[in-house]
Amino acid sequence: MILAACASQNIDKEHLAYIENLGWTIQSFDSTEHVTLALASETIANYKAATINFMEEYIGKEVTITSYTLKEKDSENDHLTVFIYEYQGEIIGAIGKIPNATPGIFNPTNKTALEL
Repeated sequence: MILAACASQNIDKEHLAYIENLGWTIQSFDSTEHVTLALASETIANYKAATINFMEEYIGKEVTITSYTLKEKDSENDHLTVFIYEYQGEIIGAIGKIPNATPGIFNPTNKTALEL
C-alpha cells in the first residue's frame, strides 16, 4: 500500500486525466525534463510514420517532457512508456515507447492501432 502511494505521488493530475482519456493506465512516474526541442529529419520522419505530428511546430522551443511507465505491456510482457510534452504549461501531445523495438514509437492517441 505504501509503495503504491509513493509511486503515484508524482503523477500530475492533468497528465493522469489526459492519459486515462486516451484509454491508458499510468503505473508510475519516471522523470521530467526541460529541453529545447531539436529533432533530426530522420526522427521527424519516424514520428510522422507513427502519426505523431505535433513535434515540428515546437522545434527550437523549450518544452517539458514527463515520462510515465504504463500498466499496459507489449507482446514481450514489457511495460510501455508514455512521454507527455508540454509547452508553456499546456499539453501539446504525447509519444509512446515500446521497449526492444525499432523505432519503437507509437501514437498513444490511437490505442486501437497498436497491437499488444
